[in-house]
Amino acid sequence: MSRESDPASPSSRPPANQRGTHGGDLVLAALDFLRGGIPADVRPSGPPTLARQKEDLRQWADRLGLLLSSSDLPAKVVRGGQEHELFHDEVTDRYFKLTRNGVFGLSPGIELALVSSAQDARRFHLWEASPIEYLERLYLQNLLVPGLNAFEGLIVQPGDEMAIVTSQPRFDIVPVDTGEIDAWFASLGFVKITAAAYYRAEDNLGVFDAHDKNLVRAAEDVLVPFDVIPCHPAGGFLAFIEEAITAGHTLRAIRTVTTHRTA
Repeated sequence: MSRESDPASPSSRPPANQRGTHGGDLVLAALDFLRGGIPADVRPSGPPTLARQKEDLRQWADRLGLLLSSSDLPAKVVRGGQEHELFHDEVTDRYFKLTRNGVFGLSPGIELALVSSAQDARRFHLWEASPIEYLERLYLQNLLVPGLNAFEGLIVQPGDEMAIVTSQPRFDIVPVDTGEIDAWFASLGFVKITAAAYYRAEDNLGVFDAHDKNLVRAAEDVLVPFDVIPCHPAGGFLAFIEEAITAGHTLRAIRTVTTHRTA
């Protein structure tokens, strides 16, 4: 997914809209701001460059007093995963998530160079995400589970590395298996497109990385997808999914850590 356009300068935009003080509202406010004021449910013609997104996000966070330091994080460190460092705030009983190594999580997409054969045409990659893609992920997670993610702030690290800090409520770990996950997504109108990935054509919503370590049970018939990767597929990736579903293919995911994408 190439990054094509350069937005207007921050000074020419309307002030960031906090939509109240809830951290979930700040997720949407940050996303709208980075996309140049375009509402989150409307896709722009092309995203700004990665460097521009990072600088705009830094300025936006600074204006709202959301620039943090490592000392602002909860003292209790919890084992994190590939995408996040994890801290537990025992006062609020919330988990604080810090993006790792200057990377804003992962985002699904297809490398067009891989579609030269029938075998390669059924593969997609998980790429390093941009701030816009990561914030869209948080926003879509909040649509799936209202109030799931709160935007807490931004840490600018040595070497200009940047980390987004969010928080989630603590969930009791009630394990679920693949069959339960499949059934839950099916009940919401999703079609399974590969292991741990689902797609709903009605609102063009894909949910990836939806394995048993990223969902927990909240009630008898309700699961919480607390660390999945949702997105609105577009362009070649959307066509790839639609063609695969029509042909009855099972997709194959390849986890890739790179920022070089052509689709």
